[in-house]
Amino acid sequence: MLVFGRRLISLTPERSKFKFYDLIKHSNRHPKHNTLPNSLLDKVGETDAESLRTIEDNEASEAKVKAAEAKIAKVFGGRIKGEDRQSSSRIDVGKPRIIGGIKVPDRPKEPDNCCMSGCVNCVWEIYNDDVKDWNIQRKKAASQLVAKGGVWPEDFHPPIELLRPENLPESIAQRARTENPEKNEEPWEKVPVQIRVFAEMEKRIKSRKKSAST
Repeated sequence: MLVFGRRLISLTPERSKFKFYDLIKHSNRHPKHNTLPNSLLDKVGETDAESLRTIEDNEASEAKVKAAEAKIAKVFGGRIKGEDRQSSSRIDVGKPRIIGGIKVPDRPKEPDNCCMSGCVNCVWEIYNDDVKDWNIQRKKAASQLVAKGGVWPEDFHPPIELLRPENLPESIAQRARTENPEKNEEPWEKVPVQIRVFAEMEKRIKSRKKSAST
């Protein structure tokens, strides 16, 4: 190093500050660099080698897309490509059935994994959507059975008030003659699910306090 006045001049060759990036560019991890072994490339022609590179690039792109979809599903709850509804509860539910040509989901079960922290995608809201979809599909299937005939499966929550006696299983039809049909839509169903849940919770707390005082 020489000193001229107040300037310092280095005699060592100047190192490029981009040398690290140049090394990365020529490494096997860089997407533009050939990732196939040289021994393999020596045995195939240029056309075959290019096709192999294209296959590897496509596989890498698909992996990136799947990783991005997994992140989106984790944040927004899935169903990115219009998949069927999944249960909002960890409890496994039954499979949907085709009734009168209509795909009817099994009766939704209340979620048991709510954290009560006001999540954007609250499982109770998903459950509310599941119940609405379940009722809509049941009504469609019931109208098809009434119009075209058929019997609703006994073990699949038949909507008694929407069906005729001939559309009901014999055991349920006999019970419906002697008892009032169960209604699917109650006034409570028009109230938001969150309010119903907290109202039921408050009711349980009051009953516990009352029993403890007595």
